[in-house]
Amino acid sequence: MRKLKKSNIIRNFSDMIRLKTISHTDPSQTDREEFLRFRALVRERYPALFEKGEGWGIDDFGILIRIPGKSSDRPSVLMAHYDVVDADASQWSFEPFGGEYRDGKILGRGTLDTKSTLCAILEAAEALCEDGFVPQQDLYLSFGGEEEVCGETCSKIVHFLKERGVRPAFVLDEGGAVIPEGVPGVKKQAAMIGIAEKGVANYAVSLELASGGHASVPPKHTAVGRLARAAVAIEEHPFPARISSAVACMFRYLAPEVPLPMRTAFLHPERLGAAISAGGTVLGGSFNAMVRSTAAVTVMSSQSSLNVLPTSAALGVNVRLLEGDTVESARKYLEKVIHDPQIRVDLITGSDPSPVSEIDCPEWENLTSVVRRVWPDTVVAPYQLNGGTDARFYAEISNHVYRFSPMIMSKEDRATVHGIDEAIDADVLMKTVYFYLKLIMTL
Repeated sequence: MRKLKKSNIIRNFSDMIRLKTISHTDPSQTDREEFLRFRALVRERYPALFEKGEGWGIDDFGILIRIPGKSSDRPSVLMAHYDVVDADASQWSFEPFGGEYRDGKILGRGTLDTKSTLCAILEAAEALCEDGFVPQQDLYLSFGGEEEVCGETCSKIVHFLKERGVRPAFVLDEGGAVIPEGVPGVKKQAAMIGIAEKGVANYAVSLELASGGHASVPPKHTAVGRLARAAVAIEEHPFPARISSAVACMFRYLAPEVPLPMRTAFLHPERLGAAISAGGTVLGGSFNAMVRSTAAVTVMSSQSSLNVLPTSAALGVNVRLLEGDTVESARKYLEKVIHDPQIRVDLITGSDPSPVSEIDCPEWENLTSVVRRVWPDTVVAPYQLNGGTDARFYAEISNHVYRFSPMIMSKEDRATVHGIDEAIDADVLMKTVYFYLKLIMTL
């Protein structure tokens, strides 16, 4: 196989970062030309891939490439998305879309989420195609352009595959990463692979009154005041804590790695309901999100005039649904804790939690084996994603959908995803390419 040229990979990746493929909830704000330029760049820089394979543009934003294998009965899919969230350049120490290479790092929005994995997949596939490699099974590369706004691109790609009778035996998307600081109770570096993800639902919590009036003669509670009480009720009455099957699986996998006094708790997490509930409430953050559905009041709107009593007010509430909850059960729970019959709770958009992917199967064993070969002496464990990914769409056609970003990401790195000064070390990017090379050769 030809030797991977680091400078070429950095050049290709930097050019990807320079394209402002920013997705917006309001489609009219999205610059479609940048997405078309990205598609064109992929075709230009990876000619062997398109010579050996077959490519499609799905809708305005989707890219799907098939590399024919020796068989097509158990195909695999490697996923990423190339849309990014916006960046306020005034807050960054470098140009967010400059794609600058400095001090061993590539700088810019999307370097971690997830143009890095997309670039690494393409570089690995291109090198293998140039070398004449033919996978054992058909391999599909599936890239979406609306992931950040929960768009339908990936759903359309899945529909495209379903119509052709494609049922993947293995799907890998973004998700967990290699955590150098490990996880609580485990001193080793940990590679966390998502086997499920929480559902996402957005609700409008609103109140309409028959009349308003002048602010000089206010009622006991204005519409805004009543909505504020609703917001406080939501925050003071969190969803009940419990251990999902994916989280229980994570604890059991990690049990051999924790000190003996903690091992029983890790082996039998379901026995610790009260402690887990208390711990989630006190610790908050990631642990709290791991053990319950969460609700965050994110938007509040009402009358714009300071001296007018509002006739209406509304809240926007984002809920992340734990396995066992649904968009409808969560809506009813919000109504219950708000306890005001005049306040409406309406679903805006939402999807239920994903199914839990199988791990007692060759696909899981193969994935974890490749992870251990690339990062020796690393604990590998399944876990539940608190966020949402495009991978949820593939659950319709596959039982083996996994979520793992194959790169070392420190706590500081993870804080820059959707944050300020996002960047990736070039050596980390190269190792990500190496991971996909090894993985593709086993599929």
